[in-house]
Amino acid sequence: MISAQPALSPIERPTLSAQVARHLLALINNEQLRPGDAVPSEVKIGLDLQVSRGSVREAYRTLAALGILEIEGGRKPRLRLIDASVLAQVFDYALNTAQVSLAHVLETRRAIELQTAQLAARYATEEQRQRLRELAAQMRDALRDPVRRVQCDSAIHHLIAAASGNPLNSLLLGALGTPVEASARMHLAETRSEAELQRVIDAHDAVVERICAGDPMGAQSAMSYHFDLALVQVQRQRPDIST
Repeated sequence: MISAQPALSPIERPTLSAQVARHLLALINNEQLRPGDAVPSEVKIGLDLQVSRGSVREAYRTLAALGILEIEGGRKPRLRLIDASVLAQVFDYALNTAQVSLAHVLETRRAIELQTAQLAARYATEEQRQRLRELAAQMRDALRDPVRRVQCDSAIHHLIAAASGNPLNSLLLGALGTPVEASARMHLAETRSEAELQRVIDAHDAVVERICAGDPMGAQSAMSYHFDLALVQVQRQRPDIST
């Protein structure tokens, strides 16, 4: 005799709006919809599922908040292109509430960007390689300009992510935008000696050089050294941070 399954508690039982959201996600998958495609209206989904308009509206608003749907007055809801804003809110919240530290962010970035540098060395276009060389030169020229140094640092890393050919690399780097900028400002702080800043700029040059040379393992090694320098600086300024 098969024993009866325990009933779901109220906390475990999906709400109607959650069920509607799951239905819509399944529909997107089954019909192979793509960004820009329209999804059924709230009215149609409500009729199809025999649920209230309020439950459907709540589901659609949830999916819009997650960056899945674009909802504009008078138009059918459409699928959105992925962007980093939703993930960025999660990461910013985690950093602002001390659930993660800058060192944790750098460790995560390191894991992503070692692979990203390797892929960029394989797949970067000649135009991207040329732009990386230009940014590296601009960063060297900005030795005594902390604002420009940070801007060049950010531009180099974002371009490497784009050159990797994997859109998730750009998505994740963009989502880490706030902590990335904070760590870059710390890494390239005015308080650092000229020799230290030269070492950081040299590390960026080495990454760019190996990518432009089409050397995946060399690019990965150069990126690893770059993050070694960054972690040392973060831990020096924030000795309370543990990794």
